[in-house]
Amino acid sequence: MMQHIDYDIQAIISQPHIAEPLERFSNILLQWAKIHNLTAIKDSKELYHQIADSLLPISFLKPFHTCIDIGSGAGFPALILACYYTDSKFYLLEPRKKRVSFLENAIISMGLSHVKVIADYSYNVKDIKGDLITSRAVCRSDTLVRDSRHLLESSGHYLLYKGTNTANEKDLLDDMQTQIFTNTNRTYIYASFV
Repeated sequence: MMQHIDYDIQAIISQPHIAEPLERFSNILLQWAKIHNLTAIKDSKELYHQIADSLLPISFLKPFHTCIDIGSGAGFPALILACYYTDSKFYLLEPRKKRVSFLENAIISMGLSHVKVIADYSYNVKDIKGDLITSRAVCRSDTLVRDSRHLLESSGHYLLYKGTNTANEKDLLDDMQTQIFTNTNRTYIYASFV
């Protein structure tokens, strides 16, 4: 069963402790996007939509201590979630050097001392575990779970940001308990093995 989510994101991002790091993130992302091929985002309106998209799952996420984001790219959703969940640790897995450099600069600029970048693929990482694994537009759900299951705590969850045409994605995770949430241009798959 799919559940449509609608949440007052503006009320969240206008809080000073969230607004300030998001402002710094927006500035550095738009600056880097002019020079480097990090994202297709070119203006603040599109950036706002991506920030809102990253934050919508706070309406259904269970509390977590450690989030591992796979294929962090330009920082969505992990850097945005890290602004909200300041008491949780975040590990951003990103193998591409240019994106690693951007993420490290953004983390410093945003003042996110609870966030660390690991320059590697998930299947190579062995020394961390998380109770939440996030990913946006990286690969098929079953491939992502196969390559990262060793990083998930036994009671942990996956939060997968997918496009709207994801009818078969849930079927790829048939050995997991899944909840599907939707919004205008996004499907969120929230899945666990328990």
